[in-house]
Amino acid sequence: MDKARAKQLVRRILPWALGLAIVAIIAARVPYAAFAGAIAKGPHLVLALVDAAVVVGLLAADTLATWIGLRVLAVRWGFKKVLEIRGATYLLSLLNYAVGQGGIGYYLHREGVAPLRAVGMTLFLMGTTFATLLVVTTTTWASHGATIAHGAMWWTLVAGMAAFVVYLVAVALSPAFIARRDTLAVLFEAGVRGHAIAMLARLPHVALIVLGHWFAMLAWGIHVPFLAAVTVMPAVVIATVLPISPAGLGTTQAALVFFFADYAAGTTGDDRSALVLAFSIVHFVYAVIGQALVGLGFILASRRAAR
Repeated sequence: MDKARAKQLVRRILPWALGLAIVAIIAARVPYAAFAGAIAKGPHLVLALVDAAVVVGLLAADTLATWIGLRVLAVRWGFKKVLEIRGATYLLSLLNYAVGQGGIGYYLHREGVAPLRAVGMTLFLMGTTFATLLVVTTTTWASHGATIAHGAMWWTLVAGMAAFVVYLVAVALSPAFIARRDTLAVLFEAGVRGHAIAMLARLPHVALIVLGHWFAMLAWGIHVPFLAAVTVMPAVVIATVLPISPAGLGTTQAALVFFFADYAAGTTGDDRSALVLAFSIVHFVYAVIGQALVGLGFILASRRAAR
């Protein structure tokens, strides 16, 4: 195997290895018997049905937000077309969120959009999604997180909001030496108003991502109060979309155990952590299977239509 192929193989394997290493570190700290028992006795069918419903709902909400975001950028695709494209890119999203959004950029380029402009449009869709999640997380922690928020996370959110405000000021001022660059031009063309419209359209999608984890925990028998879920769960979602490992493997499990172990049943803290870890792994597997089936279904349908 030559060096180029070896490097490519390492790049593909490394994210999975990192995610699995995080899970292994957490698993090594919980009682194996409690962990294995939680997986064996868990309500798998109920969780699978909930995860399937959430995946379908997320596709619909994501498509709506993407459709509106593209219209802000003067891309007049029909809703059905955006649905087909977003569904087809769900397989790519299993690698990480950024790769899935990059798939939309590919379709934009294929439809005649210049490469750098397609990159800018992809950045706009990604940026407004992260901005919506940042605003939602900061708002919930500021409103209800005084007793349960952790200092490091809070200051991370404050720094993120400050950076976002600086970005919006730059968009409003639209300095020529930045605004005329091919990749960034679409961000300034959208303006503050366009960003606001795209973020409002993204709210249902972000809300369902947050509540989807909560619905799944309730289905598994981990009764997290609604207030705690809407306050802390957005931080879990941020950990999920970090481009560190595929589909948030490892980072999601660590965040769920860290924030929600106290709400699980069990006589000791380790037993409760084992239950949440078991849930988080099974939930991850079912969500990945659901997303993969959706992506594969749209790709096969698209190929049949092309033929």
